[in-house]
Order: sequence, then structure tokens, then C-alpha cells
Amino acid sequence: MDISYHHKIPNKMKLFQKKDPSVKSNSCSSNPNHLKWPNFVLNPIRVNNEMNSTATDSYFCQNDIINNKNLKILDSSNLKNKDNILNKLLMTFGDKNALCNFSIFEKNVDINMDLDKKIIDKITLYEYFDIFIEGSCHGVSVPFLDQKKNINYNIFNPTLSSMNMVIHRKNIKNNIKGNLVIDNFAISPINDDFVKIFFDERNPHYNREVIGSKIKNIYKILNKKKILLKDINKEKSYFLILWTPTDTNKIKSSFLSVYSFDFKLVGTLIKNMDEFEWFRTFTPDLYSVKNKDFKQEYYINMIKVHNFLKKCNDISDEDDLNFKTFSQDHRRFIYNT
Repeated sequence: MDISYHHKIPNKMKLFQKKDPSVKSNSCSSNPNHLKWPNFVLNPIRVNNEMNSTATDSYFCQNDIINNKNLKILDSSNLKNKDNILNKLLMTFGDKNALCNFSIFEKNVDINMDLDKKIIDKITLYEYFDIFIEGSCHGVSVPFLDQKKNINYNIFNPTLSSMNMVIHRKNIKNNIKGNLVIDNFAISPINDDFVKIFFDERNPHYNREVIGSKIKNIYKILNKKKILLKDINKEKSYFLILWTPTDTNKIKSSFLSVYSFDFKLVGTLIKNMDEFEWFRTFTPDLYSVKNKDFKQEYYINMIKVHNFLKKCNDISDEDDLNFKTFSQDHRRFIYNT
């Protein structure tokens, strides 16, 4: 007997993870200084019921009325809190005792799961995307460090940007013999065993269907009730998620993340990149050796993403990616338009 999805997937698949009982709930009515970051992906680190946009309140701002005598005490306390919170951020998102805002963002959108093959074989395509579907309902809240090490929270909304999926033809009721285009989905047979489905979103981010609707469209096109991840050729398949900030006055950059179908984040590209804001290095103290070049690491990661796309599209390492291979969003990110 098959087991329901939420019983067979570990808790850390869930968008809202169980919290340490010693840590107070991080709602808008609780003190944010009690925050404790879970080492997980797509997990809204802060749920703010009062606003659905970038939180403009500083992490260390207190609601109490403070008189002049308490200002020095508060400043001293804030400095200590900043160091404590930075250390927690370093433990969760840091690398070699350093971090930057881009590394914080990317680790928040990394699926980061190592599941047993028996579990993966029973997961459907829709269940896999349920992570992003849930994230699109509330947005994903990501901490952001300013120059003074204050923490603000930025809400990012995910939309499906593009998809290149090679799926086994077995159990597909529609006999696909030639090329079809339905609702921006291009369907083409590869051979007797596989069909390729390519999707390229053309609408602007604010005028897109939710991710769940897009996945349901694939089921309708193939006339299939259930598509299992094991039916997808993972060496040839991938999808891109566009992460757009809710409040573009606070954050100008948007992000395009490339994922495989085996619970892996391949890499993330930035549009409207502010190098100082996203790659500035934070360390525990002023005397730490800043030996990590996050900007250089980002450009190396871009090459990794393009090599991955080449491999999926059977393009040799010596050849460049065909312009037609890029989705519309991807082209915008490449040319930063």
C-alpha cells in the first residue's frame, strides 16, 4: 500500500520546519532576538503577518519607549546582539568563517536534501514542486545584512521561469507523434522511449500563473494522472525558478536559480547585481582574515551552471550554448536587461 506524501517525506521537506522548543516562536508579536535559523531551504525564516513586503524594521529595533539614560545601555546591548546573531548566521550559512548576503540567499533557496532512493522513486512531479508551491503562497523571507550588520528581511516570490524535462513515454495516454505547442509548452518526441517537454515563460513576473497551475498543465497535456520523478531522465532535465523581491524599492536585484530533478540546486544568477551589497564579506570580528572571494566564487558558479546546461542539451564543452537554448528570463539575466 502506498504511503501518503507527507508521511514518507522527512520533516525537513516541509516549508515550515519544527523549531527548537527552547526558542520562542518568531511571529510578529515575539521578540525577534529569539530567532534561531534552521539549516534548511525554502524555509521562511520570519513570518510577518503585518506586511507582505520587505520588512523595513531593523532586526535590533525595540518597540519599547527608551529614555536618554538607556540609550548607551541599548547601544552596548545591540553591539553584543549583533555579534551573537552574526555568529549564528555564520554557523548556518557561513563558509570558512565568512559569509555574504548572496551566500545567505542561495542557501535559503537550496533544496539541500539527501533522500533514500526508495523515497525518491515514490515522489510525484507535483509533490516535488510542492516545496516551491508552498513558498509562492507566502513568499520566502531571507535575512539581509547591511553595512552595520543590522538584519533586515526581504520577501522573495518564486515563479516557474522555464523547464526542460525529458520524460519516459510509458503510461502516457496521449500518443505524441509530432511536435506540439500548448500554452508555452513545446512537446516533442525524442525516440520510442522519451518525450521532451520545454516550457519558457514569456509573461512578466507579476503576471504569471502560480507554479502549481503550471505543473497541472503538464499532467493535462500528457493526459496522465501521476508523473513520478523516477520517470524523468535526470541527466537531461532541469528547471529554473525566478525569485523576485516583493519590495523592489529596498532590493533591486532578482535571482534565477537552476535546479535538477534530484533535489539539487545547480546555481543561481543575479540580475541588477550590486556587488558591494551581495558579495561584501562578513566575518566574526574586524581582525578576521578575509580570504574568501565571494565575487570570484559567483563567476565560477556561473560557468558551472552553463556547463550543466550544455551537458543536459548534449552540447560539447568546446561549443558555446546555443542562443535558442536559453529561456527568455535567462537571456535577460545574461544581458542584465
